[in-house]
Amino acid sequence: MSAVAFFNDGHRVVTGSRDRILRIWNAQRGTLLGEPLQGHHESVSSVAVSPDNKRIASGGEDRTVIIWDVESKQIVFKLVKHIMSVNCVCFPPDGKRLASGSNDGTVVIWDTKTGTVLAALVVQGVWNWVSSVAFSSDGLKLASATLDGNIHVCRTDNAELLLKFKAHKESICGIVWSPDGQQLISASYDNTVKFWNSSTGRQIGQSCTGHTDWILSLAIASDGSFIATASYDTTVRLWNTKTYQQIGQPLEHSNVVLCVAISTNRALLANGTVHKILYLWSIGNTLQRQDGQDGYKEELEVKQQLRINEAVSLQFLLLFDHISRGESQQEVLPMPPSQVSISSQRRNDAQVRSFCPVLM
Repeated sequence: MSAVAFFNDGHRVVTGSRDRILRIWNAQRGTLLGEPLQGHHESVSSVAVSPDNKRIASGGEDRTVIIWDVESKQIVFKLVKHIMSVNCVCFPPDGKRLASGSNDGTVVIWDTKTGTVLAALVVQGVWNWVSSVAFSSDGLKLASATLDGNIHVCRTDNAELLLKFKAHKESICGIVWSPDGQQLISASYDNTVKFWNSSTGRQIGQSCTGHTDWILSLAIASDGSFIATASYDTTVRLWNTKTYQQIGQPLEHSNVVLCVAISTNRALLANGTVHKILYLWSIGNTLQRQDGQDGYKEELEVKQQLRINEAVSLQFLLLFDHISRGESQQEVLPMPPSQVSISSQRRNDAQVRSFCPVLM
């Protein structure tokens, strides 16, 4: 499973995968809601849900952005502008526009009512592949991050570049705004999360450190009080945005975690792994227990772990392709165009409390 997003009602989750299909799931029961959404011709890289829960947007390696009607599960628009893979999509708070970022080094802002291009920004750089896009809470600014470690901030009405700065030495995998629009938060393949003044590009506070390998996905709570990161090191971690300290213990998995999302009510966290499993964690009670020092002591308790049989991950399908051709069964993992070397150290499989995933 390569992408996951919550609906704003907190009861549904949409996933996208290497099999080119989107699926909507009941977050309490882990059951499929209706028919899968089929329309991409290559793997799905990113999914987003509109604020009114009526539309889903998806970006794929087929260079297209698709806007779906949730009720009918039909394609509303298939948007073609990018000339390389689309890595990321996002809606602003009013849902009237959609932003997409691509390996072609462009960020495009679309009108969701007409499907027309409102503005486009060409990102300059050596590795200018756009890995993440995010609207500010007022919808007036759009931040984008690239694999060369740069962050760009532009106006949403005309894509005028307002700010560009070097945030990380390695590739950036995700970027989000604080709810008040004063900060940008970025996560990188350098294993860190950093906080930035959104007007000046200066770093705020200290970096969040603890991951031992690439961070692959970043999500922020609706109130901005904490963030979640998913990593190549097989863990998901929560971080306090005021103290920059880790909340509780890492959420251990048996393999690389590709994507992470937080429900609007902050009650649930969802993440997907290369074992084609969607994990759902109940985190509401834990986040209410503070130790009086702007941190959290107690370890997260797992309330649910849901097996998503059909949400196939990027790595699983690549491995399947190798097996079907009689090639080596060596694990195939993401390889961005950065100079980071992968540790060959063997990682022990981790269990989530008393639950152990059973693969079919």
